[in-house]
Amino acid sequence: MENYRIYFEPGEEDDILEKLRRYNDIVIDNINTNSIGITIERDDAEVLYLKVMDRLDREVYSFRPHLRYSVDS
Repeated sequence: MENYRIYFEPGEEDDILEKLRRYNDIVIDNINTNSIGITIERDDAEVLYLKVMDRLDREVYSFRPHLRYSVDS
């Protein structure tokens, strides 16, 4: 059993929570204004954590606006 914290930007919280709730081995411990505390209740917690983070990278974080593409007036 391991504890982790997942950080998010405004507007990402609901998507992240929806994805975390799909896993039976993940318990959502607490939610702050910019992060979610979770506990993974498996012997190979790090493996599942990396799988979840990879999924969040693809399905949530990849849609963040990139500042390098912004145009200054």
